[in-house]
Amino acid sequence: MEKTEGKITEAKSGHQEKPNLFFRLLETGLISLFYLSKFLFMVLPASFFYQLFRMLGKAIFWTRRGMRGRLEEKIRQALPELPPPEVRRIAQEVCAAAIFPILDLFLMAKHHDQIMENLEVEGWEHLEKSEAMGKGVLFTTGHIGMYPILHAVLYHMGKPYTPVMYYPEDTPLPRYVETMARQAYDLGADPENPVFWAGQDTLNRIRRHLEQGKRACITFDVDGSGLVTFFGRPAALATGLAHFSLQLGTPIVPFALFRGKDLLHPKLVFYPPILPQTERDKKEEISRIMQEVANAGEKMIKTAPEQWMSWFGLWHWWEEGRKLEKKLSSQKLQEKRS
Repeated sequence: MEKTEGKITEAKSGHQEKPNLFFRLLETGLISLFYLSKFLFMVLPASFFYQLFRMLGKAIFWTRRGMRGRLEEKIRQALPELPPPEVRRIAQEVCAAAIFPILDLFLMAKHHDQIMENLEVEGWEHLEKSEAMGKGVLFTTGHIGMYPILHAVLYHMGKPYTPVMYYPEDTPLPRYVETMARQAYDLGADPENPVFWAGQDTLNRIRRHLEQGKRACITFDVDGSGLVTFFGRPAALATGLAHFSLQLGTPIVPFALFRGKDLLHPKLVFYPPILPQTERDKKEEISRIMQEVANAGEKMIKTAPEQWMSWFGLWHWWEEGRKLEKKLSSQKLQEKRS
């Protein structure tokens, strides 16, 4: 997908794989749920749908015993200080958080004025400090809270940003991702660059964008080859964010839009900026930046663990991090011997 004459239209990445039956069925179900909710959202109150989706999440939680056990164990390992009842509550909410993004888009479309009027903002000074540097701003957030409407909220605050995303064809649910992207774009986006598709001359496009003092966003909770400590264990996360920041001298501002006391009172939080030190060794600086990003990610997740839908990927990141740590240790040992 790409922007053409102010619209989001389809584009091909050149990478296509035949989806397996599970993802095809899942995608069909999600798209059906999307359009059914969109129709009924016009006549029924938003609170009804969130309660309905919460019940659906609980049903998924209790009917899939294996998934339930794995999810609770991940949360226990990452947050050992929590008592068992709280772990179970969070796990149930996480199952609903995975499908709430559908509703968040319709909520913003229907109740935009109330959401913007009731919005609570914390840490605005961190964004102002970063913008004053004149290098543009790289936002980072996780798949947490009301992240599908973050771009729209910032757009209506006069701070539009361009997210960096994978092509829909490069995801397990391409039609669903495209459907959600189209709905999100209609809520408000940078009219010139509504999205940067990963791999499409991404660095040069972002460089030109930031040189104009604009803003871009890359999520941190994506698997990759960068070794960090995340919830007390080695984890492998994507390092593109750190590379962009170091090459362009651009500050990174972690931020998140949390669900508030009710649907129309969200809380937008900006965290202290992560500043690249361009004079340092590149490899060491990439590692430092990514660790600070991971630390900021932990902080936002601990604020509302039940709102982070990426708990499902945590074990994979830990396992890949363990392998990467072992590989790096072996390389260092060989270097010493040689």
